[in-house]
Amino acid sequence: MPNMSPDDEVANMLFRGEKWGKPRTAIKGVTFKNVSISNMELFQITFTNCSFEDCIFKGSFFHEVEFHKCKFVNCNMWKAKFEKCYLDPATIFLDSRYRVDASNVGVTMYQALLANYANERQDAFYAQADIEFRRWKRYQLSYEIRKKNVDFVPGQLRRFKSFIFDLLAGYGYKPARFSIVTVIGFLAISVFNHCVIGNDLLINNQRPPSASLINSIYYSFSVLTVLGFSTVVPDGTFAKLLTVFEALAAIGWLSIFTSILVKRLLR
Repeated sequence: MPNMSPDDEVANMLFRGEKWGKPRTAIKGVTFKNVSISNMELFQITFTNCSFEDCIFKGSFFHEVEFHKCKFVNCNMWKAKFEKCYLDPATIFLDSRYRVDASNVGVTMYQALLANYANERQDAFYAQADIEFRRWKRYQLSYEIRKKNVDFVPGQLRRFKSFIFDLLAGYGYKPARFSIVTVIGFLAISVFNHCVIGNDLLINNQRPPSASLINSIYYSFSVLTVLGFSTVVPDGTFAKLLTVFEALAAIGWLSIFTSILVKRLLR
């Protein structure tokens, strides 16, 4: 391996050999561009403030390697393996062309990183890598649909469910986002109820010409949170049927909400 000093640039180079690194090798401030380090074992190396651009790590094995304040741009880590490593997944960037033509690169890379994070109990990194892994599985599914390896309708349905779960809750890792979505959704349903069945609500056993928006919100949240009624109740066939439907839907939604909270808070 070449000698490397801070601010050096290593470009257009093919690294050869079976192992790179001796106990506690430290590399700082080096930029790697278009470098191939494939099918090698990187052992006990600490990279600090390094940049990797368009590098190839196909089939490489990272053992006790640490990357601090480093950045990976369009690096191919297909079937790379990681053991006792430190690598922030937020420092990895892949262009959209990988999503279209080489989604398996992202899938195998994040799958290997997940195993490393789980073994090292790096929970924050694990959560981020799991989100990225699921996204790259969705990109891979798009590729399989285009190649007709997966039927169009069931494939698109799986993609849609994955996208919605990602959008609303970050695959279960974003409880705050899901809480905001829940409140906004419940408010939207409250406005809908106000417009549709606002005239069919009894308030303190009296039926005004139209319920106020505050009463409609109070009524809707009582139903959607499955707390039951108090002073505002439905009065009318359609209002009662709609209430039953909303209560049943809310049970399922709140079950998902609870599972997300448990997943994040008790992990």
